[in-house]
Amino acid sequence: MVNHYATDPTESSSGSRHFSLAKGLARHGWDATIIAASTDHPSGLQRSGMTTTALRRIEGVEFQFLRTPSYPGSAVRRLWNMMSFTQKLLAARFARSRPRPDVIIGSTVHPAAAWAASALSRRWGVPFVFEVRDLWPATLIDMGKLAPNGVIARAMRRLERHLCDRASAIITLLPYAGAYLEDQGVSPEKVIWISNGCAVADFPKVEPSAASPFTFMYLGSIGRANGVDDIIRAFAPLAPSSRLVLYGTGAFESSVRDLARELGIETAVEFRGVVPKARVPEVMREADALVMNVLDLAVYRHGISMNKLFDYMASGLPIVMASSAPNNPVRDSDAGISVPAADQGSFTAAMRRMSESSDEQRRTWGDNGRRHVAEHYDYDVLAEKLASVLTQASQSENVR
Repeated sequence: MVNHYATDPTESSSGSRHFSLAKGLARHGWDATIIAASTDHPSGLQRSGMTTTALRRIEGVEFQFLRTPSYPGSAVRRLWNMMSFTQKLLAARFARSRPRPDVIIGSTVHPAAAWAASALSRRWGVPFVFEVRDLWPATLIDMGKLAPNGVIARAMRRLERHLCDRASAIITLLPYAGAYLEDQGVSPEKVIWISNGCAVADFPKVEPSAASPFTFMYLGSIGRANGVDDIIRAFAPLAPSSRLVLYGTGAFESSVRDLARELGIETAVEFRGVVPKARVPEVMREADALVMNVLDLAVYRHGISMNKLFDYMASGLPIVMASSAPNNPVRDSDAGISVPAADQGSFTAAMRRMSESSDEQRRTWGDNGRRHVAEHYDYDVLAEKLASVLTQASQSENVR
């Protein structure tokens, strides 16, 4: 599994999709190795103990971290980091250092890593599976960062199509991305939806807190795209009778702190910093309800697949979510209160309703969400689906 930004869950609070899938694959006869960069994302700093390319085995899963340059706060150095990872993956000595695999998965975010995985699969003469985590260039176009018909957009579109053509199978995390790929000329038979998810067994069910004041909790990045400022604004009328605890960090954190001060609710909003993934279930015990906001962006027309949403549901806590994406697990499973995106009045009303609901009602919402995620988004379920894809790919004659 080639994923430049794959995470070590013992060191990071971010998603651990490939680690969790690799653990699940072992129960279906597959032994997976994750190839990632030595730098953590988004900080751009070296992971602990990374002085050179390193092998680690974490809970039975092998990681190979390729030494790449740090890039704290530098877009230019981040680009160099991407190029370095791609170059080291393609170096002849890397191929010599590894046993020949049966299948290679090449995962975006950035397409160069997936392209390098594709080239490596050709070198080894094994099937290539393309995992589309973000749609390039569609995502950048939707965010207004690329002109639809500019040189870069056209080049990225050609690369995306090349990787789709080369792949024996295409995995998408977004439930409606298959329609987009089909519009680009990709055979729908190739496309398989394997969502993000969570390991439900890692989340002991959280009982509603009896403490006062009522505690809303957010866990995740604090960037502009995460809409935490809207959570602060929606929460403000409930302070100080309720409080909001935020775990995470990001480039937008200082702005969010300033906003809380401007609204006069800084004593009701607590910033707790980053928490390792393994400690997430523990810190959730302090919450009465969890909250998240999905911005009303064109990029979400293909659906959402956010790690923190599935972690939220696995906790057994009720959820308040603002989202207008076409798929909505909170709404579909009756796991809490869901309102449209970009409607602050409705968001505030939903948080107020949650804080005033009975313990029994909140417990029912939480149970609904936990049951739904266990049935559809547990990594054991998702790994079984991936194992089927890999078995079919390994028997495929589409090795080009």
